[in-house]
Amino acid sequence: MKRCRTVCCVICLVLFAVSFSAVSPAAAAPQYTWRLAQVHPVDSEYDILAKDFARKVEERSNGRIHIDVFSGGVLGDWTETFEMLSRGSLELNLAQANSNFDPKLNLVYYFPYLVKDMEEARTVYGKDGWAYPIIQDLWASHNVKALSVVPVGMAGVSLRSKPANYADPAASKNMKVRVMPSKPCEITYEAMGYISTPIPYAEAYSAIQTGIADGQMGGPPFQAWQFKDVNKVWIQYNDFFESWWFAINLDLWKSLSPEDQAVLQSVALEQSDIQWNNAAGEDERYRQKLKNEYDWEIVILTPEELTRIADHVRKTVWPKMEELIGKELMDRVYKESGIPRP
Repeated sequence: MKRCRTVCCVICLVLFAVSFSAVSPAAAAPQYTWRLAQVHPVDSEYDILAKDFARKVEERSNGRIHIDVFSGGVLGDWTETFEMLSRGSLELNLAQANSNFDPKLNLVYYFPYLVKDMEEARTVYGKDGWAYPIIQDLWASHNVKALSVVPVGMAGVSLRSKPANYADPAASKNMKVRVMPSKPCEITYEAMGYISTPIPYAEAYSAIQTGIADGQMGGPPFQAWQFKDVNKVWIQYNDFFESWWFAINLDLWKSLSPEDQAVLQSVALEQSDIQWNNAAGEDERYRQKLKNEYDWEIVILTPEELTRIADHVRKTVWPKMEELIGKELMDRVYKESGIPRP
């Protein structure tokens, strides 16, 4: 009889455990299963940041939202995934805005010398900056909800050798530089005395290796690291602040409960803050890696040199930017930045 009671107790405990697990939120299947695409390599800072975002969202939504992160461009490059995000065939992205869809998105993608360093970048592009709500509106016009900015760093150029007149913006450098296939990039480096050659990023390494180009621009020292075997000089021009964004399809965003929206927004802003605190250090870490491990020459402009180049580019390039993004948006740039029209 005692043995029978023991068996009955065990059966009851098993049935209770099974029934509890069936209703436990943590064990339940997620309500949403989404994909997040980002092009940086697996185990890079941005892969880690994206996976940390996914983990936090799942935890704080009590398992309702599960996000699979696809790194290394396996779902397409950032231009392709922007279109997928806009159409709704991809739920989330960590990427730049694609200005090929709308020249106004150059405010997000490449706007030369809107800021000159990371401190200025945070006051302009950070969540309390004047550009932040403008950028969110620009994303929304393409059916994308911009959740938060992820600072990548301040850009420059990597080259085979250092031009003697690198700090004189009006002087010809007699060097051919691969630029991003974007008009603002092309006209900026022309204004800085280089021969601009638009080449897709995937072809940039072979272009330098075969002598088609002497170097490349388009990102901070992290990008120069990808060319460590074919270039030898890094010049920190700070010609633009590279920013990526956590973003979600706008229709999907609107379908979510306020509670789930709050989870996504708060985690995205948290990841943004983490990267704001790390970005400048990452720039320096990659400059040191290039210098110490590959014997690169690292050129940092003085404040006076940087100001002279920035003033020159604003005078010569910003009027052409107005032709691309329109007078209305350019008026806002001049007004909010406090930079006078040339």
